[in-house]
Amino acid sequence: MVIGAGLSGCVAAEKLAGRGVSVTLIEKLPAIGGKVRSYGCKATDTCQDCGVCLTGGLWDKVSRHPNIRVITGAVVKDITGRPGDFTATIDDGASVQYISGLEAALVSTGFEGQTGRFSSHLQIEGGQGLITGGQLEELMLGRTSTGLFEAPPQSVAFIQCVGSRDQNEGGLYCSKVCCAYSTRSAKVIASYYPDCKITFFYMELQNVKNTDYFSGLREQGMEFIKCRPLRVSGGEPAVVEYDDPAGGMKHREFDLVVMSEGIHAGQDNDRIAELYGLGQDENGFLSASGAKAGVYLSGCARTPLKIAEAYADSVAVAGMILAGPENKGVSG
Repeated sequence: MVIGAGLSGCVAAEKLAGRGVSVTLIEKLPAIGGKVRSYGCKATDTCQDCGVCLTGGLWDKVSRHPNIRVITGAVVKDITGRPGDFTATIDDGASVQYISGLEAALVSTGFEGQTGRFSSHLQIEGGQGLITGGQLEELMLGRTSTGLFEAPPQSVAFIQCVGSRDQNEGGLYCSKVCCAYSTRSAKVIASYYPDCKITFFYMELQNVKNTDYFSGLREQGMEFIKCRPLRVSGGEPAVVEYDDPAGGMKHREFDLVVMSEGIHAGQDNDRIAELYGLGQDENGFLSASGAKAGVYLSGCARTPLKIAEAYADSVAVAGMILAGPENKGVSG
């Protein structure tokens, strides 16, 4: 049984099914695919290695595979028994069913995006001209050959580390993904609108590629300001207020402001940890520490991961499941 049918759960299910394993895939939402299904390719004239292409055909393979039974709109309420003979209680809101004879359970319940808590340092007013990184992903998914936005923007700001690096937002950790998806998205914007001025407000920059990546973006005309803005006001234009590192308060106007939110632990992780005997770290992510034999863990349920990392992690955990219940836990 695989619990969670986002990227990690679907990858593991497809790999296991391909080795002749009968898989029951449980998803609480009405459809499989999770958040990554709404992510758009970041290719410009060349591939930008965003990882979205790794999902190509995956949802169809999972839905059609004869060894995979998909149950959507359902949650696991209980799991009893021992490795090789677990029984799960599944509730789909209309009925309860029991699935017996399960040899193993893989928890792949993913992550939350922006939790709605904003840090005390950033005041946000209004909504016009303000979008989240997740909303930008949806625009990337729906883009055409001729455009990305209804009207060409003259200026776009990215505010990094929204939902990361702040205890009020759920943790002091780096979400790892924001620098990558925001800068790749900025490249797409620049490819459509070469006259658009793009500015990043950041705390620190994480490695995206093993090259002088950010110097290349600066050479393209993108601006990087190391500070955390104090206020963002929606409108026409939207306004970003910040403490300029060179001295003094400044206000900048933009046609669009993107708040690059990070990865948060699942809101249901307390219940999931108790149900499967899993641990949790200081930020609420799940840990294989103390897990029942035959219970496995993969993907962003355990830590922030990029798409390629989550894919590789799930392939590795599928291999561990095939190797036997003594290999419980997560991949290296």
